[in-house]
Amino acid sequence: MAVAGRNGHGTSRLFAQGGFHTASGRAQFVPVTFVHPVNASDPEYPLVLNSGRVRDHWHTMTRTAKSPRLSRHTLEPCLEVHPADAMAYGIPDEGLAKVTSRWGEAVLRVRVSRDQRQGSVFAPIHWNGRHSSLPTVDVLINPETDPVSGQPEFKHTPVRIEDWRPQWFGFILTRNVLEMEAAGYWCRARIAEGLWRYEIAGRPGQGWEALVTPLRAATGDGEWVEFSDPAAGRYRAARLADGCLDLCLFIGPDTALPARDWLGELFDRPVLDATDRGTLLSGAPAGAVEAAGRTVCACFGVGPAHAGGGHS
Repeated sequence: MAVAGRNGHGTSRLFAQGGFHTASGRAQFVPVTFVHPVNASDPEYPLVLNSGRVRDHWHTMTRTAKSPRLSRHTLEPCLEVHPADAMAYGIPDEGLAKVTSRWGEAVLRVRVSRDQRQGSVFAPIHWNGRHSSLPTVDVLINPETDPVSGQPEFKHTPVRIEDWRPQWFGFILTRNVLEMEAAGYWCRARIAEGLWRYEIAGRPGQGWEALVTPLRAATGDGEWVEFSDPAAGRYRAARLADGCLDLCLFIGPDTALPARDWLGELFDRPVLDATDRGTLLSGAPAGAVEAAGRTVCACFGVGPAHAGGGHS
């Protein structure tokens, strides 16, 4: 595709010969006057939300969400909070927080980090109703726009945060995309070809039975195995088809749930052997395996041990 060039015949690349569309052909700096944000933080909304993108996703993830490698690096949107703010507002790390602005509210996974400036929080923009339920950040955003570009104040939205304590936490690994109306909070990521991971949580007062019943009913000629401890608030189940793992579900009263990596590996096996079947609902293999930890570089599968704990 060609665009109009100076000679009128078009060019495949703008500015290939240097120069700009100004009278002199040179770049021009345009002075501007600083203007304070229209909506300032106040006692009701004391924190400033800065929204933006994360490294491995782009816009609304219409393309990047199709890549398991990119999705595994950032599985769900997180609200980054400085430790002092997390302590002040009673927000636990890896828990869920309700974020409220004058224009809307969202529920996000919490990541407590000293990299975040105190008094400000950060949330990514990419997730929407296609990939999640409550972590939709665009409903929060300050609608004031720049008079020239028309761009909203994405970097300055006054908000307040509070602990969103669900009835239960959980996750599902499945070969099929699921309907998640029965989960108050859910976020979906493709972690391998033909394999999805759902992080889920029940609204306060919401049991897990409505979620489990249709999954069990879809077993058909397959096999449904489960473990239930209502007193401890724990439920675990798996669905097998012809000896192959089709789905597994883990629910508990807090975020202390089994590591997902080993369970994900079981989906690669054509048939689960007796050892795997015996340890499946425990959420861990017979021999101890150290968790891989946080991924630093999704493109090359680099973890903290390879990167010296730094950021890419």
